[in-house]
Amino acid sequence: MTDDRPAAGDLTDQHVPGRVAVGTITRIGAVRQEPFVRRTSFAVAAWGCAALTVAEVVVSAAVGGMSLLAKAVLVTVVVTAATYALRRCAPEPGGVDVHPLWVTDVTGKEHACRVRGSTAQGLPLEGTGVEVYGRADKSGSVLVRELVTDGGQAWHPRLPLPQRIVRGAEVLTVVLWAWAAFAVAWLLVFSR
Repeated sequence: MTDDRPAAGDLTDQHVPGRVAVGTITRIGAVRQEPFVRRTSFAVAAWGCAALTVAEVVVSAAVGGMSLLAKAVLVTVVVTAATYALRRCAPEPGGVDVHPLWVTDVTGKEHACRVRGSTAQGLPLEGTGVEVYGRADKSGSVLVRELVTDGGQAWHPRLPLPQRIVRGAEVLTVVLWAWAAFAVAWLLVFSR
């Protein structure tokens, strides 16, 4: 045990949000490529907002007649065209570099960690003491959000630019459909 590292009992008492492990990097695996995974929550949110918009368009014909229906259909067509253009312009994300590493804490438990993307200064070396922040996925490995060395240096993995553009396009699609649902609801309430 080193002087700068707390005892094993002290580590279990510290509940730092997002911190998964405190220990030493014991192994670093070979870099591999994984396919980019789109977030289903964004797709569900976009489809939900689109379904709400279409339901409001159907109701608009009964509530406000043809003029309100035409305005609601116009909003829906503009948002549909914008989301189509957005999906066409977004790059194909390709694969993501994944750097596997294993961190052994002071109790001897080994944590399998995955760093998706790259860091500006590379990864810490084997034998470096780190705090691992992230979340455990379904397989039990930790998807790293941040590594902090004993010296206080922070390592933040970043996805490559095409993947960040695709994530931004997913968020913008949800925002566009939410705006469409709000705009048609506003037309239903205030266009009389």
